[in-house]
This record gives sequence, structure tokens and C-alpha cells, in this order.
Amino acid sequence: MNENLSFSVFTADIVSLLLLGTLYLSNWQRMSHDRDIRIVARMMAITAVSNVADCCVFYLDGSAGTVLRIVVFLSGSWLFLGNVLIGYTWAEFLSTHLNIPFAPVRRKIYKAGEFLACALLAANCFYPLVFTHKGGIYERGPAYGVFLLFAFLYMADSLYLYAKCRRKSGTLKLFPVQVFFVPVLIGVVVQAVFMEVAITWTSIAVAIAGIMTALKNETIFLDYLTGLYNRVYLEFLQKRAYKRKDAWVCGIMIDLNGFKAINDTYGHAEGDTALILAAGLLKNAFSEYGVVTRYAGDEFVVILNTADEQLVQSLIVRAKENFEEVNGTHDKPYRLSASMGYAIVDLHTETIADFMNRIDRRMYQDKLGYYAKNDRRKGQPAAADNDAGQ
Repeated sequence: MNENLSFSVFTADIVSLLLLGTLYLSNWQRMSHDRDIRIVARMMAITAVSNVADCCVFYLDGSAGTVLRIVVFLSGSWLFLGNVLIGYTWAEFLSTHLNIPFAPVRRKIYKAGEFLACALLAANCFYPLVFTHKGGIYERGPAYGVFLLFAFLYMADSLYLYAKCRRKSGTLKLFPVQVFFVPVLIGVVVQAVFMEVAITWTSIAVAIAGIMTALKNETIFLDYLTGLYNRVYLEFLQKRAYKRKDAWVCGIMIDLNGFKAINDTYGHAEGDTALILAAGLLKNAFSEYGVVTRYAGDEFVVILNTADEQLVQSLIVRAKENFEEVNGTHDKPYRLSASMGYAIVDLHTETIADFMNRIDRRMYQDKLGYYAKNDRRKGQPAAADNDAGQ
């Protein structure tokens, strides 16, 4: 192989490893509490191993000795398997980050793809189905296209997941998916056409850097305690909605019942625990159709991309059922519940301030009904809450 080309590949892989190492070291503390970062860390690991394998293939290909030939073969096999693993992990990240349900059947299909890839690579040990290195010359086998197809199918499916999210939540959830797609697509296409130009894994490393940058930029919109979007993001959505007149159509004001009693009785640390728990319950109920924001203290605002009042009411019921379910399972000395009020907004005739006041009044009506049946001081809800104000 051309020495200048080998050196270029080696340089690209080393730069990729340095980039991935820097990203990992600068974010490892976040991995313990941020699932998104943990998934991206898996992508980093797959890419780093692939960079090393890339170097082995390009530098050791054609070397004498059984051990070195085995190293080259295993490295080449990993590069093909890595394409499948990185596609699956990217789809998992997108599903988790945007709260898109990753259906069990989809997960099984992805696992089946991994199994097929492993089976083809195992068969390649005996017959050159995928690739061969005869005489130090790399040649693609008849099953090479299967792995290329995997790469594009995973890309297409992740785009479908993103489109599904946009269909349900509109433009409420922002993530620049192009930071992953553009570099990876360029790398895959170039390497598919020019087999000696090995830039796929370098392009994936660049894409991962793009993902981490996008996640970093999102932190200004996130509430540190609960991980929900914060009031800054809510105000951003409100300003954009008022400008476009089409960004979102329903809002829900939510206030925890008896939260002050929890703080006063059990301390602010336990109050923080209650807020985190409540945030998770609300996110589980509403995130498929919009965003949940922490508005202030124990108040939350949900923005939904729907004008279907029946759907909104069913989501509110689901949220209240979530509270009841967790009250029956956790070992806390208090119970959690929330009052909720919703309204459909007409951005052509109603100001944002008027709309926020309207859902706040409806939430307060729900809270009055709650406290008519429960002791305000104890913050202990009864088994049933009133429905949200209409």
C-alpha cells in the first residue's frame, strides 16, 4: 500500500482518538447521571476501537506471520461489525434523547441485524463472503453490500424516528440531527466509492463531537436539578411561537400539592428528591407529544403540539395515575400529587401573558378542589384528584 496513504490514514485515526479521548475526559463526570452521555460514550468506545482496527488493517496488511494476519483479519471484521453497532447506538441515543418510544419489535429487528452481521463475519472466516486479504490485497466480497445496506437502513430508521417526533411534538424539541448525518454520510459514501480512502471512522468521530457540542449547547435550556427544560427554554418557545403563530397550541400549568409541607417537615434535600421524582413522572406522561419545563419552584409548564382536548385530558389522567402508582410503591413518608389546568391557545388572538394567566387560573381551580378534600398542611392527597380545569 502507498506509504503516504498509510500515513494519512494513521494520522486521521490518531486525530480521531485524541478527539474522542478529549471528549470522554471532559464529560466523564456527567455519565453517572446522564443517560444520553452514557449512550454517546458507547459510541465513543465503538469508534475508538474502530480507529485502532483501522490502523492495524492499513499498517499490517500484507505483513508476514500468522499472528499478524490474524490481527488484520480480526481488525477488518470489527470494522464491519462496528458499522452495525454504531447505527444501533445512534438510533438508541436519538430515541432516548427525544423521548421517542423505542418499540420492542424495533429493538428485536436491530438485534437481528447484529446477529446477521456476526453470522456473516463468522462465515467469512471460511469463505470470503464479506472481504478477503489475499496476498496482502484487500478485496470486497459479495456480502459487502449487506453491511452498506445496514448503515443506510439505520440512518433511514433514525430519520424516521426523528420525523415521528416532529410529527407529534412539532418544533418543540430541538436537536440538530444533521451534526451526525452530514459527516457520517460523507464518510460512508466516500469510502464506499474509494475503498483506499478510509475516513468513515474519522467522520464518525467528528459526528460524535457534533453531538456533544449540541448537548452542551442544550444545557443553557436545562434545569440542573430535574433535567427538564427550564424557564429560559419555555420563554424561547413562547417568543418563537408568537412570531410564527404555529409552533404550539396547548399548555398545561402544573403545581405540586402540599410541597411546602414536604420541605418544612422533611427538609429541602427531601424536597429536591420529590421534585426529581415528580419531574420524571411528568416527563413519562407528556414527553411523547411535547416538552415539560420547570417553571418555578414546584411549578411546571407542559407545552403540547396538539389541539385535541380528548388527547390532552387523557395525558393528564395518565400523569395523575403515574403519581398514584408511585405513591403505592415508594417508601417515602409522604404522598405526591399535582393540580393541573390546561387550555388551547390561539396565538393569533391571545397574548402569551394572557394565556399563561389562563392556565394558571385553571390550575388553581383544580387545586381548590384538591384542598377541599385534603389537609393543606399535611400535603397528603387522597386517592383521587379532580380533573384539570376546562
